[in-house]
Amino acid sequence: MSRVLLIKPRYIGPEFQSVSHPLGLMHIAAALRPSGHDVRIHDCASSPFRHRRLAELINAWRPELVGISLIVSELDTAASVTSVVRNSLPGTPIVLGGPWPSANPDAAIERFGADFVVAGEGEIVFPALVEAIRDGHAPSDITRDIPGVFCRVDGITTGSRAGILTEEQLETLGFPAWDLIDRRIYARIPSMAGTGCGDYMTVMTSRGCPFMCAYCHQTLGKRFRARSAESVLAELDELHGRFGYSEFEIVDDCFNLDRERMSAILEGIATRLPGARLHFPNGLRSDRLEPADIKLMRRAGTVSACFAIETATPELQKLIGKNLDIGKARAAIECAVSQGIFSTGFFMLGLPTETLDQATATIDFASNLPIHRAIFMLTTPFPGTPLADMTANILKERGISQAGENLNYFTRGVNVSAMTDDELNRVFRDSYRRFYLDPRRVARILAAHPRKLSLPRYGLMTLAKVLPGVWRTGAGRT
Repeated sequence: MSRVLLIKPRYIGPEFQSVSHPLGLMHIAAALRPSGHDVRIHDCASSPFRHRRLAELINAWRPELVGISLIVSELDTAASVTSVVRNSLPGTPIVLGGPWPSANPDAAIERFGADFVVAGEGEIVFPALVEAIRDGHAPSDITRDIPGVFCRVDGITTGSRAGILTEEQLETLGFPAWDLIDRRIYARIPSMAGTGCGDYMTVMTSRGCPFMCAYCHQTLGKRFRARSAESVLAELDELHGRFGYSEFEIVDDCFNLDRERMSAILEGIATRLPGARLHFPNGLRSDRLEPADIKLMRRAGTVSACFAIETATPELQKLIGKNLDIGKARAAIECAVSQGIFSTGFFMLGLPTETLDQATATIDFASNLPIHRAIFMLTTPFPGTPLADMTANILKERGISQAGENLNYFTRGVNVSAMTDDELNRVFRDSYRRFYLDPRRVARILAAHPRKLSLPRYGLMTLAKVLPGVWRTGAGRT
């Protein structure tokens, strides 16, 4: 038996103040328990006092292995987390996982001095790694015997990628370790749904997405794998009966890919959990939603949904591999709004080759939709994504060796579009002005927002985005 500490770093800034349950770590913890390992989860969102609480936990509990799951916006926080671990327990193995290390195992080991990287889904790989480390296996033997693990051997990063989990494996994994998280943390910080604060639980009913969007990391693979409707409903029943949850956020990559399965889940929720409230902060392919689907979503308790549009230009849709049918997407969004679902649209500005006219067309499209909320994001070629490969030559021509790592969608980025920096900055700022400075929009928000007490905070954040000079892109083209 080993003492294993799983840590979730966080990036919470003035432009991004949302968190969600560390679902990946909760699944890893559940997978470790059958072998008798003692597991704890520490979420860095739990305390505003930097990492003092983490250091206190490490010094008191003395974990024998530390796992850290991170995304690209959490790189700075992850660096300070690893420093805390190394300072407190110099010889303790550190294992990195999550989207960014999975896409960049060599860079993750180089940057953080990690002992190992688990690339991809970790429920099977991570427990095997813990056992191998406990038994004293050499790193070279570990990477040879356990696909999905990377490490440095003689100064060279070695390892191989594991296959994705099958539907049969997903069905038998068991539920996440809900008891290892402090639900109060997530009830007091705005969730990914963007509707304010409340007591809820995150649920993933399927993994993988067959669509080829260039800006996505592919941690969960490109093959859609779904749990059965009965498995999902059993999870929701237990969350409700054991913990009292009645509000859920579904965070699949593409929940509605299998319409028959989606309908079975929603019908089951409507029947077995009357009064449930559902949010879809991502994972709804809008051009695959029929009016009947949306009406059923509402009957099952859906109060909010997010729709990723990205661009209104068909040529750019094709370029980034999204290939969204804009007409069908518009019809689905209009239906969702008519059903009383608080609806958010996601849009990207500064796509490769995008002109000022094309960016303006996307803003026009967003402003003419009846959605309640819009999030405009700067195109960000995160390392390890097809978009980074697509834009490498553009950056090279502009004298930028790489896009860099400390990027986010809102304030730090590079310009890979056909616009000048000034044009991109202006169109980005004007997107929020045009969308929100409309009395009819404000009235719709006030009428439909599912958590009225969150509106003052929501209003302040929105106001900050429309003020001149508050958000700016990093650099890239003059």
